[in-house]
Amino acid sequence: MEFASRISKLKESATFKYSAMAKREGIIDLTIGRTNFDTPMVIKEAAKKALDEGKVHYTPTRGIPELREKIVEKLRDENSISDLDKERVIVSTGAKQIILEAVMALINENDPVAIPDPSWVSYESIVKFSGGKIIWLPLSAENGFIPDEKFFSVFENSNSRLIFLNSPNNPTGAVYPKKVIRSIVDIAERRDSWIISDEIYEKLIYEGKHFSAGSIYPKCIVVNGFSKEFSMTGWRLGYAACSEKELIDKMNLIQGQSVSCATSFAQYGALAAFTEEAKKETEKMRDELKKRRDYLMKRLNEMDVLCIKPKGAFYTFPSLGEIDDIKFSDRLLENGVAVIPGSPFGSSGKGCVRMSYGAASIEELKNAMDKMRDIK
Repeated sequence: MEFASRISKLKESATFKYSAMAKREGIIDLTIGRTNFDTPMVIKEAAKKALDEGKVHYTPTRGIPELREKIVEKLRDENSISDLDKERVIVSTGAKQIILEAVMALINENDPVAIPDPSWVSYESIVKFSGGKIIWLPLSAENGFIPDEKFFSVFENSNSRLIFLNSPNNPTGAVYPKKVIRSIVDIAERRDSWIISDEIYEKLIYEGKHFSAGSIYPKCIVVNGFSKEFSMTGWRLGYAACSEKELIDKMNLIQGQSVSCATSFAQYGALAAFTEEAKKETEKMRDELKKRRDYLMKRLNEMDVLCIKPKGAFYTFPSLGEIDDIKFSDRLLENGVAVIPGSPFGSSGKGCVRMSYGAASIEELKNAMDKMRDIK
């Protein structure tokens, strides 16, 4: 059969591929990009109430005004982004859809787009699908996957129309210092480049503080959502905000001709995510995730594996040296532990594996590390 040529630019998501293989009975699953916590009850009750009240129809394409107002307040109070209003915010069916809309609105055929290497697998696919040309910005395990001189040199000379920024980071767990983000913004400003700042793991930081590029650069699209912070991955609800209203308008055009709007009762449920009750549940989850992170790091250090302690998200990205990460992941799976090989995240991920502790108990992590120790 013959299909559109654009389909050849897409490949199966490595994270979903390995997560599917982890579904076998008896497998300890360290692949999944979610936590094993439930959505806070106050959010679920708000969604149920919306259903009972018949809020089951189309909403405005950008999202319900009440939710967009809450997002504006959040970004102003917590991220120091003051030049926003609800027309500069769009709500959609997850952060991934938001990123696709932003890239489709900005990128022409062969426009250069800078992506850190390694990075979340969907950035590459979305850019290729949109016709962009990827400029990889190298990061190293030795520097904790924090942008360094080589990264900035490549970016400075890339003439990129757009750069992706993701802190806290997937797959590495790195949290970029404020001065690093300022340096990225400085280059973007000189080059008149756009920034997509993916801040979906913002509230899952164990050391340090989050700093948003959107607070200092108007051509920054701040992407966030409810999936990670409130364990709502299946609700499919994300948002973007940008001082440049015209971009949000163009994204809204794409949304109107694709997904139409985010699910109505999910949006009403998300209004409760801004309550103190919901925020306290996130704090409890973060405390537990930190314990898991600390245990995993203790075991990796005992094995003399190079892994800079991740300061955010719920991933470790240990380097196994010269070991083939794909073969190692397959071998580990045969022994009952599922991880994601590092290669699909970029060439700098070769020899690494991504281990998610978001949905694994300490006991499961112990058993997984025992198996990893025995086959390394």
